[in-house]
Amino acid sequence: MVQKAQKVQKAQKIQETQEVPMIQRSEYLDQIAPFIGKNIIKVLVGVRRSGKSTILDQLHERMLSDGVPADTMLHLKFESKEYAHIATSSDLIEYVARHAPDKTTKTRPLRLFLDEIQEVDGWEKALRSFLVDYHADIYITGSNAHVLSSDLATYITGRYVTINVFPLSFAEFAPAWRQAQGGDDRAAFRAYVTQGGFPFQHELSFDQQASLHYLEDLFSTILLKDVIKRNSIRDVDLLERITRYALEQEGHLLNAKGISDFFKSERRKVAQETIANYLNAAQKAYVLYRVGREDAAGKKILAFNEKIYVVDQGLRQALGIDNVAGIDQVLEGIVCMELMRRGYALTVGKVGNAEVDFIARKEEKTEYYQVSYLAADESTREREFGALEAIQDNYPKTVLSLDEFPYSRNGVNGVNLIDWLLGRV
Repeated sequence: MVQKAQKVQKAQKIQETQEVPMIQRSEYLDQIAPFIGKNIIKVLVGVRRSGKSTILDQLHERMLSDGVPADTMLHLKFESKEYAHIATSSDLIEYVARHAPDKTTKTRPLRLFLDEIQEVDGWEKALRSFLVDYHADIYITGSNAHVLSSDLATYITGRYVTINVFPLSFAEFAPAWRQAQGGDDRAAFRAYVTQGGFPFQHELSFDQQASLHYLEDLFSTILLKDVIKRNSIRDVDLLERITRYALEQEGHLLNAKGISDFFKSERRKVAQETIANYLNAAQKAYVLYRVGREDAAGKKILAFNEKIYVVDQGLRQALGIDNVAGIDQVLEGIVCMELMRRGYALTVGKVGNAEVDFIARKEEKTEYYQVSYLAADESTREREFGALEAIQDNYPKTVLSLDEFPYSRNGVNGVNLIDWLLGRV
């Protein structure tokens, strides 16, 4: 335990000194663009080191290039020692008052960039003050869902918009990887399966060994700063074991009782409530995402069972879980995160005894997806296509696989997964 604690502390120090490289995150800048200059708080949330700070930096630079006066901007990074003296909402309010322009107007608002705002105690009170006291254009980032969602809802109801930030999509990863390593899209995808998409890998030239070492340390940092400290968790070993088990079982139906039974088989008694609390804490740190289950025919939400996915497959590999051996699970996780990245709400579908990997909904649009490593043999085709064919509606239905020449039948489209991730289909 002492060695593990030392490792976590070392990882924390490493992460605090590293900067995420400037891979252009145009997709997120485009999401923010309609709200620039509006009197509404732009909230960027996501797992630590997914690139939120980089997006703020790129937004800052874009505004400068568009002619926004530099003296109207304050860019505060609360994990930097430079701003360690800003610990409370009063400190933040006083700092902004000293450094803000003498006068702000709708045409010349105060631009506030507040990075990792949860490091400031009572930060939500400061934001409310800025909305009242200034013509303010505010952008914040955070790495803990509970802090951001509950406090914003309480203090600033209807005055914010949330942008979910994920590690690099394959469409962002592939060109950067090819530039550093050479090779084609399939080679890039093999690297993505193993290393995932955390942006700092770019600074490591996507070297696999260095990247996985970095991800192992990053995982320890996330647990320490965004899960353990913020939820006052004492049994660190149990948290790690539960989280690891969830990652090993990615894409499988899980519930707290099943996990409790697993630990019982390992001669360790763990209460179902504890398991649920620890999984919730990891979810609030954006490490895990949970997808509920529904009857695809009756549109009825089914209780108890759900699937859990990791935000980035590289974390799984870094913990010693073989992503290639679990390729079907990993591909399903990649598709899950890509659909969320594209703004879909997801459930897992049940059709009789068959399962639909994802029912994806956005606005009034519904789509169905199956994910398979290869769908070349007849038994696999029957399983993957049959489940979708049993759904009696006219919404698009797709089987994603790594088949070079995808098979389609009865209105269900077979699509190459790499082409889909790159937006070619």
